[in-house]
Amino acid sequence: MQFDSKKATVSTIKHYHITNGYNFNVVESKPHLYVARCIHYNNGCEWRLRASYSKIRHHWEIKSIDGTHTCFSTLISQDHCNLDSTQIASIVFHLVCTNPSIRIKSLVADIKTRYGYTVTYRRAWIAKEKAFAMEYGDWDQSYNEVPIWLLAAQQTNPETIFQLFGPPVNVDAEDGSSTYIMERYFWAFGPCIEGFKYCKHVVQVDETFLTGRYHATLLTVIAQDGNRNIFPLTFAIVEGEIKEALIWFFQLLREHVTPHPNLCLITDRGKGILSALRSEEVDWESDNLHSVYYIHHLGSNFNNCTPHTFSIQKMCTPHTLSI
Repeated sequence: MQFDSKKATVSTIKHYHITNGYNFNVVESKPHLYVARCIHYNNGCEWRLRASYSKIRHHWEIKSIDGTHTCFSTLISQDHCNLDSTQIASIVFHLVCTNPSIRIKSLVADIKTRYGYTVTYRRAWIAKEKAFAMEYGDWDQSYNEVPIWLLAAQQTNPETIFQLFGPPVNVDAEDGSSTYIMERYFWAFGPCIEGFKYCKHVVQVDETFLTGRYHATLLTVIAQDGNRNIFPLTFAIVEGEIKEALIWFFQLLREHVTPHPNLCLITDRGKGILSALRSEEVDWESDNLHSVYYIHHLGSNFNNCTPHTFSIQKMCTPHTLSI
């Protein structure tokens, strides 16, 4: 049998054993060689397999299989030692790609239906992460490709603005290469910047916490056109809702996207945002600019406070807004 890669070779061997209820151990695994034998090899079962890469034919081959499995089938077992997270990832790959939000319990149930084995929740979770990496690349790879992606976006969308903050550093690289550690990045597409000229001079800033492997804060700025449609303006990812990062963000927003006078900004009245807007570096209100707050957040804060700790006067603003 011939295969395009070592990964495909090993996956096929695992699939055979999982389907037929046998188990094997890896005796030797090298870039161009793979040797496996039955877990009962020293107890009477003679099964042994050898696969390697053919430099002549440029593909992997199963060179030999010695003996046959004479051990008893282990289908009655609840788990299988060869049904690891990598193998599960290849099995559920299409399920995860079709429905990225699929629940882990659904993946466990799918494996149970197909093979009769019940894998642990953690193993299925790791398998889902590996399936994501197979389709979209891993976390480190994705982050390292962000500068390339932004540069491509700038080249294909004239006047697109992006800024990265964070110098390249060496992280245990044997070849001396650098890994780019990004602390913040800001981008605004050229058509969006141009389109804001025809929108109301009102922008909304909001943030949300990212919950992936790298925790950060996503900042978004949107506007509204004459037909009351949402119009995206700017995006940024920063290390958190801290004053220094927000000052950096608002400076770039004013410089590249919204340099217009008499602009109104809607925020959620977060402490970090208020502190950044009042800082000397931004000084929002001194430039004939105004700020108002989401009524949703005002109501939420009102409901969460007691009469002893809440002051209506502190929450109100002299400005009113009608969109």
